[in-house]
Amino acid sequence: MKEYTTVNKAEVYTEIINKSKFIANITRADTAEEAAEFIQKISKTYYDATHNCYAYIVGDSAKFSDNGEPSGTAGLPIYETIKKQNLDHVCVVVTRYFGGIKLGAGGLVRAYGGCAANALAAAERVKICLITPFIVTLPYNMLKQTKAEIELRAKIISIEYGENVLMHINALSREAKEIADKIIDFTAGRAGIIFSPEFLGEY
Repeated sequence: MKEYTTVNKAEVYTEIINKSKFIANITRADTAEEAAEFIQKISKTYYDATHNCYAYIVGDSAKFSDNGEPSGTAGLPIYETIKKQNLDHVCVVVTRYFGGIKLGAGGLVRAYGGCAANALAAAERVKICLITPFIVTLPYNMLKQTKAEIELRAKIISIEYGENVLMHINALSREAKEIADKIIDFTAGRAGIIFSPEFLGEY
């Protein structure tokens, strides 16, 4: 598992370049299958377009297509744009409606890559991090101060009130042990901590 940055939701961006209409549809894709489904959906939506070119990067899986444009002028520039913006688990489809003016190979590279870049730059992003959940058990008289201390470095998901207080915490994995050690020190060893397996999630 590794951390990565992706787009938060599907977005659409449109540009007119020398009378050709370029429409970039972007989305988060958690699997290569999701990316393929998105490409199929956009291709059906713009079935009358001249070209539906695409690229996606989903972890170790990546693919791009020129969809009839000259080789290397559409899919690859879209793919390189995703890489340059340090994004992962992202799929981009750039649709073209030909406007009657040929752009040439260089013009196509700039048009497809630029449209994809502008769409991705405008999109809201989200960081997917390694998160370690843990439970803190402590006496009621330590709740207020401990809660304030935890909120400086981690997220409190829920609090249960029973014989003692149970606080369900999510922390960045790289900081979880340090936070737990500080809680133990802060409460003079009166807090109990139980860790759960880490997972990838939004933070």
